[in-house]
Amino acid sequence: MILRFLNEVLPRVSKPSRYIGREINSVVKDPAEVRLRVALVFPDVYEVGMSNHGLEILYHVLNAQPDVWAERSYLPWIDMMEKMRERDVPLFTLESHTPVKEMDVIGISVESELLYSNVVEFLKLSKIPLFYWERGENDPIVLGGGPCSSNPEPIHGLFDAIVVGDGEEVILEIASLLKEIKGEKRESIWRELSKIEGVYVPALYERRGNRVFPIQPGVPEKVRRRVVRDLNEQPVPVKKIIPNTEVVHDRAVIEISRGCTRGCRFCHASVFYRPVRERTLENIVENLEEMLRNTGYEEVSLLSLSAMDHSRIEETVRELVRRFGDQKIAVSIPSTRMDSFGVEIASMISAVRKTGLTFAPEAASQRLRNIINKTLTDEDIFDSLAAAKSAGWRRVKLYFMVGLPFETDEDVMEIVELLKRVKGMGFKEVSASVSIFIPKPHTPFQFARQITPEEARDKFKILEKARRFAELSFHDPYMSFLEGVLSRGGRELLEVIVEANARGARFDEWSEVFDFERWRGAFEKLGIDPYAYLRERDLNEDLPWDHIDMGVAREFLVAEYEKAKKGLQTLDCRWKGCFGCGVCPSLKVKNLLAGGDAR
Repeated sequence: MILRFLNEVLPRVSKPSRYIGREINSVVKDPAEVRLRVALVFPDVYEVGMSNHGLEILYHVLNAQPDVWAERSYLPWIDMMEKMRERDVPLFTLESHTPVKEMDVIGISVESELLYSNVVEFLKLSKIPLFYWERGENDPIVLGGGPCSSNPEPIHGLFDAIVVGDGEEVILEIASLLKEIKGEKRESIWRELSKIEGVYVPALYERRGNRVFPIQPGVPEKVRRRVVRDLNEQPVPVKKIIPNTEVVHDRAVIEISRGCTRGCRFCHASVFYRPVRERTLENIVENLEEMLRNTGYEEVSLLSLSAMDHSRIEETVRELVRRFGDQKIAVSIPSTRMDSFGVEIASMISAVRKTGLTFAPEAASQRLRNIINKTLTDEDIFDSLAAAKSAGWRRVKLYFMVGLPFETDEDVMEIVELLKRVKGMGFKEVSASVSIFIPKPHTPFQFARQITPEEARDKFKILEKARRFAELSFHDPYMSFLEGVLSRGGRELLEVIVEANARGARFDEWSEVFDFERWRGAFEKLGIDPYAYLRERDLNEDLPWDHIDMGVAREFLVAEYEKAKKGLQTLDCRWKGCFGCGVCPSLKVKNLLAGGDAR
C-alpha cells in the first residue's frame, strides 16, 4: 500500500527524495531474522534529521547487533502530511517502508523544546495512541531521549520511557531487555525499564506540588544521567549514510570530544555532557580514513562543544591536513572559541579552502562576560580576529545574546561598539546573530528571570545602530519566549502542547511556519499564564526537574549564581583543579584527555 501511495504522490510533493530511502550505506535486513525492530526518529524533516549525529550513532550501534534492525523515520513536510491524511496512510520507515506503528520500539530524539509539537504530530501521523496510558499490548514502546530529557515533564505523557544522558551503552541494555520481555504486559515492561540506570519511566511517578515522586517501591527517587566514560571505546558511524538530497550538514563528521568544563553559566550543554572526554589523535585519524573510503566526502568536520579546546587539536589538524590535503579534503571546526584560535591553526585549516568562520563572544562588555563566566577578554577577541584576517579570512560572523542576567542597556550598546571595531579591522563582511537568553534547567542560571518578548524588542532597537557596518539577524522573541516556558514548566504543560498542535502548531523551529497565536490560544483555553514562567526562581524552591540527576550538585549551581551576581569567575577544572560541581564523584567519571587524564 505504501509503495503504491509513494508512486502516485511523489511527483506532487516538494523534495520527493525525502521519502524514498535506500540510500548508500543504509542498512536493510531480513525481518524474519531479527528479534527486535526499532524506528529511530528525528521529529523534523529529512534534511534536518539526517544531520543529527546522535541518532546516526544509535543507528550504527543498534544495527551492529545481528538480531536488531534499526530503521529511520522523519516528519514529512506539510504537503506530504496532507497527502497521507487524505489517503489514510500512516507514517513509515525509510528502509522498508513499514508503518512505524508496526515497530517494536520507537526512539525519538528531542533536541529542542520547539520540537514538542512535532512529537505530537509524529505520533498522530503514525496512528499510535498519543499517551502512554492509552497504549495497548500491540503498540510499540515509545522512548524519548536527547537534551530535553533534563526536564521531561512537559512531554512526560508522550513516552513510555525517557533516556537521560549518553545513549550508546544504555540503548544496548534497553534493546537486550526488550528482546527478552517482548510481548509482556506494558506495566511489566515499564517496571523493568525503570531498573536501567538513566531510564525515566513517567508512569511510575506522580506530581506532588511542583515536583514528581515515585509511586512504587524500588523505583529510584532520582534518575541519574548515563555517562560514557571513554569516547575511544565507542563506535564511530564510519559507514555514514549518503543522503538522497541536500541536507543541513552533508560532510564526514567525527566527534573528537564530548563535554565542556569551561562552565559558561547559561550553557545547558556544559552540564548535560560534562565532564570532558576526548578521542585520541590515532582514533580520530583511523576512523576518518575509513569514513572517507566509505563515503567519498570532500570535507571533514571535527565535532565538539569546543573543538579548539581538544588537548591535541594542533597535532590533529596538522595530521589531517597532511593526510588529506593533497586530495583537497577540507577540515572544518564548527565550534570555535575566540581565546584559542591561533594563527597556526587558522593557517592550517585555510590551506585547503576556507569553510567559514564563526565566533561566539556572547556578550560584548567585560562586566557581562565575567557574570556569565565567559573567560574571554577584548584582547583575546581582537587577537583572534587579527589572526583570522592574516590567514586570509574576509568574512566573519559573531554570535551574541541579549537578556542575560544583570544586563544593562550599556552592555547591549557595547555590542554595537564591538561590531564597529571589527568592521574597522578591514573585514569585507561582518555579520552578527543575536539570540535571547533562556534560563535552562540544571544550569546556574536556572534561577534567573527571562525577559519578555517586548523587552527583547527594545534591546533589538538599540542594536539597530550596528546596521551601518554589520549585517544583523535577530531571533524571533516569541520563539524564545515559548522555548523558555517549555524549558522550565512542569506536567501541566502537556495539555498546552497537545492543544497547540490541535490548533495547527508544528514545525515551530521554522520561522516561516511558527505562529505564536496558536500557542496563545492554547494557553488561554487551559487558563495558564505563560508570562508567569519567566519569573526568577527562589534558590531553595522545588523545581519540576529535581528528580533528574545530572550529577551537578544543586549547591554548586546556587554558588555559581551567587558568584555571577558579584562578577566572579570560576576557572576550567581541566587545568585549574576541581571546583566541586560534583559530577565526577557522583557519576564515577572524570575528565579524560587525549594526552592523559586532566587534573
